[in-house]
Amino acid sequence: MAANIDHGVILGALGSTHTDGTGAVVPPSGMIIAAIQFISKNTPTALVAENPDKTFNTAHAANSLGAGSETVDEGSGGIALSNCEFPAGMTIYGRWTSATLAADSHGGVICYFGY
Repeated sequence: MAANIDHGVILGALGSTHTDGTGAVVPPSGMIIAAIQFISKNTPTALVAENPDKTFNTAHAANSLGAGSETVDEGSGGIALSNCEFPAGMTIYGRWTSATLAADSHGGVICYFGY
């Protein structure tokens, strides 16, 4: 049986924000950014993970242990996110404490909050 980490709350019910600028999106106190929906293609310039060993981010290679060294908390093979352009319509999921994206006057992104 899978864990229900959203406590049964529908994505978006805890709040969201839209941005098409270069300023950092920071969730309300005690919350995280749980998903980022790309309205148009965009490249994150900074994704700060709540736990950089578990959630991909731009500062640290998550799940990057050496092959054969995996634990119950961290896998292997991961690299830090760098210059990765996500296409329009894609939604990425994780647990970020802030997100900064490239400027985009064609749609931007929607960041959804969670606990």
